[in-house]
Amino acid sequence: MTRHYHPAHRRQAAQWARDLLQRRFLVLDTETTGLGAADEIIQIGIVDQDGAPLMNQLLKPSIPIPAAAARIHGISDEDVAGAPAFTAIYITLSALLAGATLVAYNMEFDWRLLQQTAARYRLPPARTGKRHCAMRQYARYKSARKAGGRGYKPHKLAIAAAQEGLTIERAHDALDDARTTLALLRKMAASA
Repeated sequence: MTRHYHPAHRRQAAQWARDLLQRRFLVLDTETTGLGAADEIIQIGIVDQDGAPLMNQLLKPSIPIPAAAARIHGISDEDVAGAPAFTAIYITLSALLAGATLVAYNMEFDWRLLQQTAARYRLPPARTGKRHCAMRQYARYKSARKAGGRGYKPHKLAIAAAQEGLTIERAHDALDDARTTLALLRKMAASA
């Protein structure tokens, strides 16, 4: 293992994971029609702090799933043809997230798409407790410097999992990615 640029940051990230694992929280992951301002969620996966699945739902978007997105997550228009719209699961999702501490690997993206999808259907934004980004914490934990030396370089979830010896059953499946994020938190927390 290479020497950590700032060992205190690694210890702080591990402590963050240990502290988080001592309380109730949810891990969220989404798959989407794309990355832009007009895109929306087509799969949502949520597990609790013990790894129990609380939601694993395909959603039928109001727009077609582009081929480029389908190549990444493997979800096609045919796969979601009989799935409910976001509006059909919104009340259940909102109740699940209400006041909950929420973790996602790349929280900025998942949170934006959650709010963006709600706004598309003229629904109020979800309300949660504190939100944590596991990707940012893992970057501090792993200490790969960004080009130019300022800050830490984020890692894709599959790369982070591989670096920590974790197996992803189905990468880019929302439920499996949520479970992988939880496994990564546990691995960070267990480090010395």
